[in-house]
Amino acid sequence: MRTGTSVIILALFSAFLFLVGLGAMPLTDPDETFYAETAKEMLDRGEILTPYIFGKPQFEKPPLYYWLVMASFKMFGVNEFSARFPSAAAGVFGVIGVYLLGSALVNRKTGFLAGIVLATCVQYLVLSRGCVTDILLGVTTLYAFLFFFYAYLSEYGKTKWYLLSAACLGLAVLTKGPVGFLLPAAVIILYLLFTGEFRRLKEIPVFRGAVIFLIIALPWYVLMYMGHGMKFLDVFFGFHNIVRFLHPEHSSGDVFYYYAPIIAAGFLPWTIFLPMGIWQSLREKAPAIKKTNLFILLWFLVITVFFSISRTKLPTYVFPAYPALALLSGRMWDAFSSGEFTRKMKIGMNVSAILLPAVMVVGAIASYLLMNYATVSNGITKVRYPSAAFPALIAGLAFSASIFFFSSAVLRRKYSLALTFLIISFVIFAVPLTYIILPRIGQYESSKAEAAKLLELAKPGERIGAETKYVRGVAFYTGIEDVLDVHPHHVITDFLDKKERVWCLIKEKNHRQLYEDKEKPYHKPTYVVYRFGKKVIITNKMPEDGVFLKMRSEDES
Repeated sequence: MRTGTSVIILALFSAFLFLVGLGAMPLTDPDETFYAETAKEMLDRGEILTPYIFGKPQFEKPPLYYWLVMASFKMFGVNEFSARFPSAAAGVFGVIGVYLLGSALVNRKTGFLAGIVLATCVQYLVLSRGCVTDILLGVTTLYAFLFFFYAYLSEYGKTKWYLLSAACLGLAVLTKGPVGFLLPAAVIILYLLFTGEFRRLKEIPVFRGAVIFLIIALPWYVLMYMGHGMKFLDVFFGFHNIVRFLHPEHSSGDVFYYYAPIIAAGFLPWTIFLPMGIWQSLREKAPAIKKTNLFILLWFLVITVFFSISRTKLPTYVFPAYPALALLSGRMWDAFSSGEFTRKMKIGMNVSAILLPAVMVVGAIASYLLMNYATVSNGITKVRYPSAAFPALIAGLAFSASIFFFSSAVLRRKYSLALTFLIISFVIFAVPLTYIILPRIGQYESSKAEAAKLLELAKPGERIGAETKYVRGVAFYTGIEDVLDVHPHHVITDFLDKKERVWCLIKEKNHRQLYEDKEKPYHKPTYVVYRFGKKVIITNKMPEDGVFLKMRSEDES
Protein backbone atom coordinates (compact mmCIF):
# COMPACT_ATOMS: atom_id res chain seq x y z
CA MET A 1 0.00 0.00 0.00
CA ARG A 2 1.39 3.40 -0.96
CA THR A 3 2.30 5.94 1.68
CA GLY A 4 -0.37 8.45 0.63
CA THR A 5 -3.12 5.83 0.68
CA SER A 6 -2.01 4.50 4.08
CA VAL A 7 -1.92 8.01 5.57
CA ILE A 8 -5.42 8.78 4.27
CA ILE A 9 -6.86 5.52 5.63
CA LEU A 10 -5.22 5.97 9.05
CA ALA A 11 -6.22 9.64 9.22
CA LEU A 12 -9.86 8.92 8.38
CA PHE A 13 -10.09 5.94 10.73
CA SER A 14 -8.48 7.73 13.69
CA ALA A 15 -10.41 10.95 13.01
CA PHE A 16 -13.64 8.96 13.19
CA LEU A 17 -12.62 7.39 16.51
CA PHE A 18 -11.39 10.64 18.05
CA LEU A 19 -13.69 13.32 16.60
CA VAL A 20 -17.17 11.85 16.21
CA GLY A 21 -19.34 12.89 19.15
CA LEU A 22 -16.40 14.62 20.81
CA GLY A 23 -18.67 17.12 22.53
CA ALA A 24 -21.38 14.67 23.56
CA MET A 25 -19.86 14.11 27.00
CA PRO A 26 -19.53 17.03 29.45
CA LEU A 27 -16.03 17.95 30.62
CA THR A 28 -15.03 15.81 33.57
CA ASP A 29 -13.70 16.97 36.92
CA PRO A 30 -11.07 17.81 37.91
CA ASP A 31 -8.54 17.57 35.05
CA GLU A 32 -10.45 18.41 31.88
CA THR A 33 -12.12 21.37 33.51
CA PHE A 34 -8.76 22.61 34.83
CA TYR A 35 -7.27 22.97 31.34
CA ALA A 36 -10.51 24.24 29.77
CA GLU A 37 -11.11 26.83 32.49
CA THR A 38 -7.50 28.05 32.32
CA ALA A 39 -7.72 28.50 28.53
CA LYS A 40 -11.11 30.21 28.86
CA GLU A 41 -9.86 32.68 31.45
CA MET A 42 -6.76 33.47 29.38
CA LEU A 43 -8.99 34.07 26.36
CA ASP A 44 -11.40 36.26 28.34
CA ARG A 45 -8.49 38.35 29.67
CA GLY A 46 -6.72 38.58 26.34
CA GLU A 47 -3.77 37.01 28.18
CA ILE A 48 -1.27 35.13 26.03
CA LEU A 49 1.57 34.32 28.41
CA THR A 50 0.40 33.75 31.98
CA PRO A 51 -2.04 30.87 32.62
CA TYR A 52 -4.90 32.00 34.87
CA ILE A 53 -7.47 30.12 36.89
CA PHE A 54 -10.01 31.63 39.31
CA GLY A 55 -8.61 35.03 38.38
CA LYS A 56 -5.11 34.21 39.61
CA PRO A 57 -1.90 33.06 37.87
CA GLN A 58 -1.16 29.34 37.99
CA PHE A 59 2.09 27.69 36.93
CA GLU A 60 1.28 23.99 36.77
CA LYS A 61 1.99 23.56 33.03
CA PRO A 62 3.64 25.56 30.23
CA PRO A 63 1.27 27.29 27.80
CA LEU A 64 1.33 25.36 24.50
CA TYR A 65 -1.72 23.23 25.24
CA TYR A 66 -3.59 26.25 26.59
CA TRP A 67 -2.78 28.15 23.39
CA LEU A 68 -4.18 25.34 21.27
CA VAL A 69 -7.39 25.20 23.33
CA MET A 70 -7.71 29.00 23.13
CA ALA A 71 -7.36 28.83 19.35
CA SER A 72 -10.00 26.08 19.28
CA PHE A 73 -12.34 28.21 21.41
CA LYS A 74 -11.87 31.07 18.94
CA MET A 75 -12.74 28.82 15.98
CA PHE A 76 -15.57 26.70 17.42
CA GLY A 77 -16.78 28.64 20.47
CA VAL A 78 -16.36 27.73 24.13
CA ASN A 79 -17.76 24.22 24.42
CA GLU A 80 -16.77 20.62 25.06
CA PHE A 81 -15.92 19.85 21.44
CA SER A 82 -13.54 22.78 21.08
CA ALA A 83 -11.92 22.05 24.46
CA ARG A 84 -11.05 18.53 23.30
CA PHE A 85 -10.34 19.25 19.64
CA PRO A 86 -6.57 19.88 20.09
CA SER A 87 -6.18 16.46 21.73
CA ALA A 88 -8.16 14.75 18.97
CA ALA A 89 -6.10 16.48 16.27
CA ALA A 90 -2.88 15.54 18.08
CA GLY A 91 -4.15 11.96 18.30
CA VAL A 92 -4.61 11.79 14.53
CA PHE A 93 -1.11 13.23 13.97
CA GLY A 94 0.26 10.66 16.41
CA VAL A 95 -1.24 7.76 14.46
CA ILE A 96 0.25 9.14 11.23
CA GLY A 97 3.58 9.74 13.00
CA VAL A 98 3.88 6.17 14.24
CA TYR A 99 3.09 4.95 10.72
CA LEU A 100 5.87 7.11 9.26
CA LEU A 101 8.34 6.03 11.96
CA GLY A 102 7.50 2.35 11.52
CA SER A 103 7.90 2.75 7.74
CA ALA A 104 11.33 4.36 8.20
CA LEU A 105 12.59 1.83 10.73
CA VAL A 106 11.14 -1.37 9.19
CA ASN A 107 8.64 -1.07 6.32
CA ARG A 108 5.29 0.49 5.44
CA LYS A 109 3.32 -2.56 6.52
CA THR A 110 4.80 -2.47 10.02
CA GLY A 111 4.06 1.25 10.19
CA PHE A 112 0.46 0.80 9.06
CA LEU A 113 -0.21 -1.98 11.55
CA ALA A 114 1.44 0.06 14.33
CA GLY A 115 -0.88 2.94 13.46
CA ILE A 116 -3.95 0.73 13.79
CA VAL A 117 -2.69 -0.67 17.10
CA LEU A 118 -2.00 2.80 18.52
CA ALA A 119 -5.35 4.26 17.44
CA THR A 120 -7.31 1.41 19.01
CA CYS A 121 -5.56 0.88 22.35
CA VAL A 122 -7.65 2.05 25.29
CA GLN A 123 -5.47 4.79 26.77
CA TYR A 124 -4.59 6.39 23.44
CA LEU A 125 -8.27 6.46 22.50
CA VAL A 126 -9.24 7.96 25.86
CA LEU A 127 -6.55 10.67 25.88
CA SER A 128 -7.25 11.62 22.26
CA ARG A 129 -10.80 12.40 23.36
CA GLY A 130 -9.87 14.28 26.53
CA CYS A 131 -8.91 17.86 27.33
CA VAL A 132 -5.51 16.96 28.84
CA THR A 133 -1.87 17.65 27.92
CA ASP A 134 -0.55 14.06 27.84
CA ILE A 135 -1.46 13.34 24.23
CA LEU A 136 0.40 16.45 23.03
CA LEU A 137 3.52 15.48 24.97
CA GLY A 138 3.39 11.96 23.56
CA VAL A 139 2.98 13.18 19.97
CA THR A 140 5.71 15.85 20.12
CA THR A 141 8.07 13.21 21.56
CA LEU A 142 7.09 10.79 18.79
CA TYR A 143 7.84 13.35 16.07
CA ALA A 144 11.16 14.24 17.70
CA PHE A 145 12.14 10.57 17.29
CA LEU A 146 10.69 10.43 13.77
CA PHE A 147 12.75 13.37 12.51
CA PHE A 148 15.86 12.13 14.34
CA PHE A 149 15.66 8.83 12.47
CA TYR A 150 14.91 10.53 9.17
CA ALA A 151 18.28 12.27 9.67
CA TYR A 152 20.01 9.20 11.11
CA LEU A 153 18.99 6.97 8.19
CA SER A 154 19.43 9.54 5.40
CA GLU A 155 22.40 9.80 3.07
CA TYR A 156 21.77 13.46 2.31
CA GLY A 157 19.82 16.36 3.80
CA LYS A 158 20.37 15.27 7.38
CA THR A 159 20.54 18.77 8.83
CA LYS A 160 16.93 19.78 8.19
CA TRP A 161 15.66 16.63 9.91
CA TYR A 162 17.87 17.12 12.96
CA LEU A 163 16.65 20.71 13.21
CA LEU A 164 13.01 19.58 12.97
CA SER A 165 13.70 17.07 15.75
CA ALA A 166 15.11 19.89 17.90
CA ALA A 167 11.98 21.95 17.17
CA CYS A 168 9.76 19.09 18.35
CA LEU A 169 11.77 18.82 21.57
CA GLY A 170 11.17 22.54 22.08
CA LEU A 171 7.43 22.01 21.63
CA ALA A 172 7.53 19.11 24.10
CA VAL A 173 9.21 21.34 26.71
CA LEU A 174 6.60 24.02 26.00
CA THR A 175 3.94 21.37 26.63
CA LYS A 176 5.07 19.80 29.90
CA GLY A 177 8.43 21.13 31.02
CA PRO A 178 11.95 19.66 31.21
CA VAL A 179 10.87 16.01 30.78
CA GLY A 180 9.94 16.92 27.20
CA PHE A 181 13.66 17.22 26.45
CA LEU A 182 15.39 15.05 29.05
CA LEU A 183 13.63 11.76 28.35
CA PRO A 184 13.87 11.76 24.53
CA ALA A 185 17.49 12.93 24.77
CA ALA A 186 18.27 10.08 27.19
CA VAL A 187 16.71 7.54 24.79
CA ILE A 188 18.74 8.80 21.83
CA ILE A 189 22.03 8.98 23.74
CA LEU A 190 21.60 5.47 25.16
CA TYR A 191 20.68 4.14 21.72
CA LEU A 192 23.83 5.59 20.14
CA LEU A 193 25.90 4.32 23.06
CA PHE A 194 24.58 0.74 22.95
CA THR A 195 24.86 0.50 19.15
CA GLY A 196 28.48 1.69 19.28
CA GLU A 197 27.62 4.77 17.18
CA PHE A 198 28.14 7.46 19.79
CA ARG A 199 30.49 9.18 17.36
CA ARG A 200 27.48 10.03 15.20
CA LEU A 201 26.65 12.78 17.64
CA LYS A 202 29.24 14.75 15.66
CA GLU A 203 26.96 14.85 12.61
CA ILE A 204 24.20 16.54 14.62
CA PRO A 205 24.19 20.34 14.11
CA VAL A 206 24.25 20.91 17.87
CA PHE A 207 24.62 24.68 17.79
CA ARG A 208 21.86 25.32 15.25
CA GLY A 209 19.65 22.70 16.89
CA ALA A 210 20.16 24.32 20.28
CA VAL A 211 19.29 27.73 18.84
CA ILE A 212 16.02 26.44 17.36
CA PHE A 213 15.19 24.52 20.56
CA LEU A 214 15.82 27.59 22.73
CA ILE A 215 13.94 29.96 20.41
CA ILE A 216 10.86 27.76 20.83
CA ALA A 217 11.20 26.62 24.45
CA LEU A 218 13.02 29.37 26.36
CA PRO A 219 11.20 32.73 25.83
CA TRP A 220 8.09 31.79 27.81
CA TYR A 221 10.15 30.67 30.80
CA VAL A 222 12.21 33.88 30.71
CA LEU A 223 9.10 36.06 30.43
CA MET A 224 7.43 34.21 33.30
CA TYR A 225 10.47 34.78 35.50
CA MET A 226 10.59 38.45 34.52
CA GLY A 227 6.90 38.86 35.28
CA HIS A 228 6.55 36.69 38.39
CA GLY A 229 10.08 36.23 39.74
CA MET A 230 10.90 33.50 42.24
CA LYS A 231 7.24 32.60 42.69
CA PHE A 232 7.25 31.13 39.17
CA LEU A 233 10.52 29.25 39.74
CA ASP A 234 9.40 27.92 43.13
CA VAL A 235 5.99 26.72 41.91
CA PHE A 236 6.82 25.45 38.41
CA PHE A 237 10.30 24.01 38.89
CA GLY A 238 10.42 23.67 42.65
CA PHE A 239 7.03 22.10 43.36
CA HIS A 240 5.63 20.71 40.09
CA ASN A 241 8.92 19.21 38.88
CA ILE A 242 11.35 18.61 41.75
CA VAL A 243 9.12 18.20 44.81
CA ARG A 244 6.56 16.03 42.98
CA PHE A 245 9.37 13.82 41.68
CA LEU A 246 10.91 13.38 45.14
CA HIS A 247 7.75 13.27 47.26
CA PRO A 248 4.43 11.52 46.51
CA GLU A 249 1.40 13.70 45.94
CA HIS A 250 -0.83 10.61 46.25
CA SER A 251 0.60 8.04 48.68
CA SER A 252 -1.63 5.24 47.35
CA GLY A 253 0.35 5.11 44.10
CA ASP A 254 3.83 5.30 45.60
CA VAL A 255 4.97 1.81 44.51
CA PHE A 256 7.52 0.94 41.83
CA TYR A 257 5.20 -1.50 40.03
CA TYR A 258 2.41 1.10 39.76
CA TYR A 259 2.55 1.25 35.96
CA ALA A 260 2.47 -2.50 35.28
CA PRO A 261 -1.33 -2.82 35.62
CA ILE A 262 -1.81 0.64 34.09
CA ILE A 263 -0.01 -0.42 30.91
CA ALA A 264 -1.70 -3.81 30.88
CA ALA A 265 -5.14 -2.17 30.98
CA GLY A 266 -4.25 0.90 28.91
CA PHE A 267 -2.84 -1.07 25.98
CA LEU A 268 -5.88 -3.35 25.66
CA PRO A 269 -6.92 -5.10 23.50
CA TRP A 270 -3.33 -5.51 22.30
CA THR A 271 -1.89 -6.41 25.72
CA ILE A 272 -2.81 -10.05 25.04
CA PHE A 273 -0.36 -10.12 22.14
CA LEU A 274 2.52 -8.24 23.83
CA PRO A 275 4.32 -11.44 24.94
CA MET A 276 4.31 -12.54 21.30
CA GLY A 277 5.67 -9.16 20.24
CA ILE A 278 8.53 -9.45 22.74
CA TRP A 279 9.21 -13.02 21.65
CA GLN A 280 9.24 -11.97 18.01
CA SER A 281 11.65 -9.11 18.71
CA LEU A 282 14.09 -11.39 20.53
CA ARG A 283 14.37 -13.80 17.59
CA GLU A 284 15.04 -11.15 14.94
CA LYS A 285 18.26 -11.86 13.04
CA ALA A 286 18.64 -8.88 10.67
CA PRO A 287 21.05 -6.31 12.19
CA ALA A 288 18.87 -3.34 11.18
CA ILE A 289 15.77 -4.84 12.81
CA LYS A 290 17.73 -5.73 15.94
CA LYS A 291 18.84 -2.09 16.21
CA THR A 292 15.24 -0.99 15.73
CA ASN A 293 14.08 -3.29 18.51
CA LEU A 294 16.81 -1.90 20.77
CA PHE A 295 15.56 1.62 20.16
CA ILE A 296 11.94 0.61 20.84
CA LEU A 297 12.98 -1.14 24.05
CA LEU A 298 14.98 1.88 25.25
CA TRP A 299 12.08 4.20 24.39
CA PHE A 300 9.72 2.15 26.50
CA LEU A 301 12.11 1.50 29.40
CA VAL A 302 13.51 5.01 29.84
CA ILE A 303 10.05 6.56 30.12
CA THR A 304 8.55 3.78 32.23
CA VAL A 305 11.50 3.50 34.64
CA PHE A 306 11.76 7.28 35.06
CA PHE A 307 8.13 7.68 36.05
CA SER A 308 8.26 4.51 38.17
CA ILE A 309 11.11 6.08 40.16
CA SER A 310 9.16 9.33 40.49
CA ARG A 311 7.35 9.42 43.82
CA THR A 312 4.28 11.12 42.31
CA LYS A 313 2.53 8.86 39.83
CA LEU A 314 -0.54 9.27 37.67
CA PRO A 315 -1.90 6.80 35.07
CA THR A 316 -1.20 9.14 32.15
CA TYR A 317 2.45 9.91 32.93
CA VAL A 318 3.77 6.81 31.14
CA PHE A 319 1.65 7.46 28.06
CA PRO A 320 4.56 8.70 25.82
CA ALA A 321 5.85 5.09 25.85
CA TYR A 322 2.74 3.74 24.10
CA PRO A 323 3.94 4.43 20.52
CA ALA A 324 6.94 2.18 21.29
CA LEU A 325 4.57 -0.66 22.21
CA ALA A 326 2.57 0.02 19.05
CA LEU A 327 5.72 -0.29 16.93
CA LEU A 328 6.64 -3.54 18.67
CA SER A 329 3.15 -4.88 18.00
CA GLY A 330 3.13 -3.65 14.42
CA ARG A 331 6.38 -5.47 13.66
CA MET A 332 5.03 -8.64 15.28
CA TRP A 333 1.84 -8.60 13.14
CA ASP A 334 3.92 -7.86 10.05
CA ALA A 335 6.20 -10.84 10.76
CA PHE A 336 3.28 -13.20 11.34
CA SER A 337 1.40 -12.09 8.26
CA SER A 338 4.59 -12.71 6.25
CA GLY A 339 5.03 -16.22 7.66
CA GLU A 340 8.06 -15.33 9.80
CA PHE A 341 7.24 -17.50 12.79
CA THR A 342 8.12 -20.84 14.35
CA ARG A 343 5.73 -23.61 15.34
CA LYS A 344 5.93 -22.54 19.01
CA MET A 345 5.20 -18.93 18.08
CA LYS A 346 2.20 -20.04 16.04
CA ILE A 347 0.87 -21.87 19.09
CA GLY A 348 1.43 -18.76 21.21
CA MET A 349 -0.39 -16.59 18.68
CA ASN A 350 -3.33 -19.01 18.55
CA VAL A 351 -3.57 -19.08 22.35
CA SER A 352 -3.52 -15.26 22.44
CA ALA A 353 -6.21 -15.06 19.74
CA ILE A 354 -8.42 -17.48 21.71
CA LEU A 355 -7.89 -15.57 24.95
CA LEU A 356 -8.77 -12.17 23.49
CA PRO A 357 -12.57 -12.61 23.13
CA ALA A 358 -12.68 -14.24 26.57
CA VAL A 359 -10.82 -11.30 28.10
CA MET A 360 -13.18 -8.88 26.36
CA VAL A 361 -16.23 -10.71 27.77
CA VAL A 362 -14.73 -10.68 31.26
CA GLY A 363 -13.95 -6.98 30.84
CA ALA A 364 -17.51 -6.21 29.76
CA ILE A 365 -18.97 -8.05 32.74
CA ALA A 366 -16.45 -6.48 35.14
CA SER A 367 -17.30 -3.01 33.80
CA TYR A 368 -20.98 -3.68 34.36
CA LEU A 369 -20.39 -4.85 37.93
CA LEU A 370 -18.18 -1.84 38.73
CA MET A 371 -20.68 0.62 37.26
CA ASN A 372 -23.56 -1.08 39.05
CA TYR A 373 -21.70 -1.58 42.33
CA ALA A 374 -23.89 -0.41 45.20
CA THR A 375 -22.72 1.03 48.51
CA VAL A 376 -24.97 1.70 51.49
CA SER A 377 -24.31 4.60 53.83
CA ASN A 378 -26.71 5.90 56.50
CA GLY A 379 -29.46 3.80 54.96
CA ILE A 380 -28.95 5.35 51.50
CA THR A 381 -27.96 3.08 48.60
CA LYS A 382 -25.58 4.59 46.04
CA VAL A 383 -24.75 3.08 42.65
CA ARG A 384 -21.72 4.43 40.78
CA TYR A 385 -23.05 4.77 37.20
CA PRO A 386 -26.50 3.16 37.21
CA SER A 387 -27.75 4.61 33.92
CA ALA A 388 -24.58 3.60 32.04
CA ALA A 389 -24.11 0.06 33.40
CA PHE A 390 -26.56 -1.89 31.24
CA PRO A 391 -25.77 -0.11 27.93
CA ALA A 392 -22.07 -0.66 28.67
CA LEU A 393 -22.68 -4.37 29.23
CA ILE A 394 -24.62 -4.78 25.98
CA ALA A 395 -22.11 -2.77 23.95
CA GLY A 396 -19.20 -4.61 25.58
CA LEU A 397 -20.65 -8.03 24.85
CA ALA A 398 -21.44 -7.00 21.26
CA PHE A 399 -17.86 -5.75 20.86
CA SER A 400 -16.57 -9.02 22.31
CA ALA A 401 -18.65 -10.94 19.76
CA SER A 402 -17.17 -8.89 16.92
CA ILE A 403 -13.68 -9.49 18.29
CA PHE A 404 -14.46 -13.21 17.99
CA PHE A 405 -14.50 -12.81 14.19
CA PHE A 406 -11.13 -11.04 14.38
CA SER A 407 -9.68 -13.91 16.40
CA SER A 408 -11.19 -16.51 14.08
CA ALA A 409 -9.51 -14.86 11.10
CA VAL A 410 -6.20 -14.77 13.00
CA LEU A 411 -6.47 -18.49 13.75
CA ARG A 412 -6.97 -19.13 10.05
CA ARG A 413 -3.97 -16.86 9.28
CA LYS A 414 -6.17 -14.50 7.26
CA TYR A 415 -4.59 -11.37 8.69
CA SER A 416 -6.00 -8.86 6.19
CA LEU A 417 -9.50 -10.13 6.93
CA ALA A 418 -8.75 -9.98 10.67
CA LEU A 419 -7.67 -6.36 10.34
CA THR A 420 -10.86 -5.54 8.44
CA PHE A 421 -12.99 -7.13 11.18
CA LEU A 422 -11.07 -5.17 13.81
CA ILE A 423 -11.58 -1.80 12.13
CA ILE A 424 -15.30 -2.49 11.64
CA SER A 425 -15.60 -3.60 15.29
CA PHE A 426 -14.15 -0.34 16.59
CA VAL A 427 -16.23 1.80 14.24
CA ILE A 428 -19.42 0.08 15.40
CA PHE A 429 -18.47 0.14 19.09
CA ALA A 430 -17.60 3.85 18.91
CA VAL A 431 -21.25 4.82 18.32
CA PRO A 432 -22.87 3.55 21.56
CA LEU A 433 -19.72 4.42 23.51
CA THR A 434 -19.77 8.01 22.29
CA TYR A 435 -23.46 8.80 22.32
CA ILE A 436 -24.86 6.64 25.13
CA ILE A 437 -22.28 5.28 27.59
CA LEU A 438 -19.82 8.16 28.01
CA PRO A 439 -22.48 10.91 28.29
CA ARG A 440 -24.21 8.93 31.05
CA ILE A 441 -20.92 8.43 32.90
CA GLY A 442 -20.22 12.12 32.39
CA GLN A 443 -23.32 13.03 34.38
CA TYR A 444 -21.59 11.64 37.47
CA GLU A 445 -18.05 12.85 36.69
CA SER A 446 -18.91 16.39 35.59
CA SER A 447 -20.31 19.47 37.31
CA LYS A 448 -22.16 20.73 34.24
CA ALA A 449 -25.71 20.00 35.48
CA GLU A 450 -24.89 21.25 38.98
CA ALA A 451 -23.41 24.45 37.58
CA ALA A 452 -26.63 25.09 35.65
CA LYS A 453 -28.62 24.50 38.83
CA LEU A 454 -26.42 26.88 40.80
CA LEU A 455 -26.96 29.59 38.19
CA GLU A 456 -30.69 29.00 38.52
CA LEU A 457 -30.64 29.15 42.33
CA ALA A 458 -28.12 31.88 43.11
CA LYS A 459 -29.26 35.46 42.83
CA PRO A 460 -26.87 38.22 41.69
CA GLY A 461 -24.25 38.86 44.38
CA GLU A 462 -24.72 35.54 46.18
CA ARG A 463 -21.43 33.62 46.48
CA ILE A 464 -20.91 30.11 45.16
CA GLY A 465 -18.44 27.58 46.55
CA ALA A 466 -17.47 24.03 45.63
CA GLU A 467 -15.08 21.45 46.99
CA THR A 468 -11.75 20.99 45.25
CA LYS A 469 -12.83 18.29 42.77
CA TYR A 470 -15.76 20.34 41.49
CA VAL A 471 -14.61 23.94 41.74
CA ARG A 472 -13.01 24.03 38.28
CA GLY A 473 -16.07 22.60 36.56
CA VAL A 474 -18.40 24.98 38.37
CA ALA A 475 -16.22 27.92 37.31
CA PHE A 476 -16.12 26.77 33.68
CA TYR A 477 -19.83 26.07 33.31
CA THR A 478 -21.08 29.07 35.30
CA GLY A 479 -18.58 31.55 33.87
CA ILE A 480 -17.88 32.77 37.43
CA GLU A 481 -14.15 33.09 38.18
CA ASP A 482 -14.37 33.63 41.93
CA VAL A 483 -15.97 30.29 42.85
CA LEU A 484 -14.54 29.49 46.28
CA ASP A 485 -12.66 26.23 46.88
CA VAL A 486 -14.20 25.23 50.22
CA HIS A 487 -11.46 22.80 51.27
CA PRO A 488 -10.41 22.37 54.10
CA HIS A 489 -12.95 22.19 56.97
CA HIS A 490 -12.45 25.67 58.39
CA VAL A 491 -12.91 27.27 54.95
CA ILE A 492 -16.33 25.74 54.31
CA THR A 493 -17.53 26.43 57.85
CA ASP A 494 -16.46 30.08 57.59
CA PHE A 495 -18.17 30.25 54.21
CA LEU A 496 -21.44 28.81 55.55
CA ASP A 497 -21.26 31.11 58.57
CA LYS A 498 -21.69 34.19 56.40
CA LYS A 499 -24.73 36.33 57.15
CA GLU A 500 -25.75 36.46 53.50
CA ARG A 501 -26.96 33.40 51.59
CA VAL A 502 -24.29 31.24 49.96
CA TRP A 503 -24.44 28.09 47.85
CA CYS A 504 -22.06 25.16 47.86
CA LEU A 505 -21.51 21.99 45.78
CA ILE A 506 -19.94 19.15 47.76
CA LYS A 507 -20.09 15.38 48.12
CA GLU A 508 -22.94 14.18 50.29
CA LYS A 509 -20.57 12.30 52.61
CA ASN A 510 -18.56 15.49 53.16
CA HIS A 511 -21.76 17.32 54.00
CA ARG A 512 -22.41 14.79 56.75
CA GLN A 513 -18.83 15.03 57.96
CA LEU A 514 -19.27 18.75 58.56
CA TYR A 515 -21.35 17.82 61.57
CA GLU A 516 -19.27 14.81 62.57
CA ASP A 517 -15.90 16.53 62.77
CA LYS A 518 -14.40 15.60 66.15
CA GLU A 519 -12.49 18.83 66.70
CA LYS A 520 -14.93 21.44 65.43
CA PRO A 521 -18.31 20.13 64.25
CA TYR A 522 -20.46 22.59 62.37
CA HIS A 523 -23.33 23.84 64.51
CA LYS A 524 -25.75 25.67 62.20
CA PRO A 525 -28.40 24.11 59.96
CA THR A 526 -27.84 23.72 56.20
CA TYR A 527 -30.33 22.81 53.50
CA VAL A 528 -29.90 20.31 50.68
CA VAL A 529 -31.66 21.70 47.61
CA TYR A 530 -30.30 19.33 44.95
CA ARG A 531 -28.90 15.82 44.90
CA PHE A 532 -27.45 13.72 42.10
CA GLY A 533 -25.19 10.72 42.57
CA LYS A 534 -22.63 11.58 45.25
CA LYS A 535 -23.13 15.35 44.89
CA VAL A 536 -25.39 17.76 46.74
CA ILE A 537 -25.98 21.49 46.54
CA ILE A 538 -26.45 23.06 49.96
CA THR A 539 -27.26 26.53 51.22
CA ASN A 540 -26.90 28.15 54.61
CA LYS A 541 -30.36 29.75 54.62
CA MET A 542 -33.75 28.15 54.18
CA PRO A 543 -34.81 28.66 50.54
CA GLU A 544 -37.26 31.51 50.13
CA ASP A 545 -39.88 29.20 48.63
CA GLY A 546 -39.44 26.80 51.56
CA VAL A 547 -38.62 23.90 49.23
CA PHE A 548 -35.63 21.71 50.07
CA LEU A 549 -34.75 18.01 50.09
CA LYS A 550 -33.29 17.79 53.57
CA MET A 551 -32.26 19.99 56.46
CA ARG A 552 -29.11 18.88 58.26
CA SER A 553 -28.22 20.13 61.72
CA GLU A 554 -25.88 19.25 64.56
CA ASP A 555 -28.70 17.37 66.29
CA GLU A 556 -29.18 15.07 63.28
CA SER A 557 -25.50 14.15 62.91
